[in-house]
Amino acid sequence: MISTRSLQFTFALVFLTSLFCLVHYPTQQGSPLATTSASESLQLQFSEAEQTKPSRRRHVAIATAFPYHAEVYGALAWAFNRYFHSEKQAGPNSVRIYAEDTEFVSLIMKLGLLPGSIMHPAGAEGLIADVRSTILFPDDPGAMIDVVALGTCEFDLWGLGAELLQAWDERPTDKKFMLVCGTHNGKDAVWKPKSLAEWSKRGALRLLTISDHVSRHFKTQLEEWSDSKDPDQRLSFFEYVKVDAFYPVSDFTNFPLPDKSGGPKVPCTGLLQGGFEKSRRDYDRIFFDLVRLLREDPTGWGYRWSGAERKYLPDASAPNPPFVLHLLGWSRQLLEIPQELERVVVKDVDFNMSDFYTFVQSMDIVIPGFSPEDLTRQASSTIHTALENRIPILATRAMLEAYPPVAGVPSIVRPASLSEMEAIGLLRGAKINAENPAINFKDLGNLASSGKHDCVGPAEFCEDVRAMLQQGWKRTQTQWNQHLESVWKRNEITIGRILKDI
Repeated sequence: MISTRSLQFTFALVFLTSLFCLVHYPTQQGSPLATTSASESLQLQFSEAEQTKPSRRRHVAIATAFPYHAEVYGALAWAFNRYFHSEKQAGPNSVRIYAEDTEFVSLIMKLGLLPGSIMHPAGAEGLIADVRSTILFPDDPGAMIDVVALGTCEFDLWGLGAELLQAWDERPTDKKFMLVCGTHNGKDAVWKPKSLAEWSKRGALRLLTISDHVSRHFKTQLEEWSDSKDPDQRLSFFEYVKVDAFYPVSDFTNFPLPDKSGGPKVPCTGLLQGGFEKSRRDYDRIFFDLVRLLREDPTGWGYRWSGAERKYLPDASAPNPPFVLHLLGWSRQLLEIPQELERVVVKDVDFNMSDFYTFVQSMDIVIPGFSPEDLTRQASSTIHTALENRIPILATRAMLEAYPPVAGVPSIVRPASLSEMEAIGLLRGAKINAENPAINFKDLGNLASSGKHDCVGPAEFCEDVRAMLQQGWKRTQTQWNQHLESVWKRNEITIGRILKDI
């Protein structure tokens, strides 16, 4: 069993996105919020010249001394390995991980995504020795590690940066390696300019995160540093640092995935994943909404009020099973659940890795509950947990812009004027009320079939609600397969850019 703290790495915030992927979202007829498929929204193609350009780099070392984020660097190792075993790369190649053994990496090894020989001892000593070695690859005489990817750069550069830089300087010009810096948080500004400057001056740095909005944040920051009044920053050549997108979504097809073709017609389980700190997830808003919506229509949510216990209890006579919101995170002592919701909201902790993924895959819907920073300069791996476990996620237009991989199949798109719990209520067929008494939501549930156009608010709002209800929340495995292939194809192009020095 892992501790509550150990679960943190499953909720890691990581990695930057691409300068090359400013995604446009054309809409389908009928709804301003209807989205394109992933194959359209994730388009990033090589030019003809880039496509024929051979890879300059063939031997990858992924290293970290940080105890979390294995679900990110494990997926990155799989993506490199997948690229090398495709027709895109001929000749000797290798992927090595220098890190402590983790349950996640062990799990994807069992799934056949990574070979057992990929792991190497964590720490500077073994990594630096191998980076300096010219006899590491018997099938590729004289070849050296030519990509070093740091899993959590803001942490790993402190321990590895100086020795790696010395090893880089010692190499001849034609043997230089590229440092791929996994940066996790746009608001963490303490380490960045000074720590990255020496690598930037050498033209040996790329940045990598998991979200397009953080990519845009870093792109802006790099431009500001490049034009700084401080000559040390301006002459560090930050404008030439490339920023790449990588979506850490592993292939769990062989886990195996549960069959969800049957089951209830309405969503009965929701997952909110992340730390129990209110600064990271909007728990107060979610609890407030649940309480007022349950008071409006407890039966629609599968509950009845118990005056004796002062809480909502499951109602066996309700037309559908009760809805249960599962909170999966750490620091559970930081969050108190209101008494009346004690049977509606459950805090789940202390899963081992296999049980964690089994549990996540049993959910019907992922509820982000994001703070504003999760859509501006900080990324959440909740998105990628939902994707690889094939759980649809409630999303707004802003979320689609921040996280292109959720466009299409994975998203249940709600207008932002409709809260997450209000959207769940409508999908269950429950009566909902608006937080503002002047706004009447009572007819929204009829929009999927009635075709009414006289509901509250602008016509576009009603069209968006209608599209959400008509789209529903269930997806087929065929839909998921096609979508995830397009995500992995997008990652493959990113890996190709790194290996080709594009």
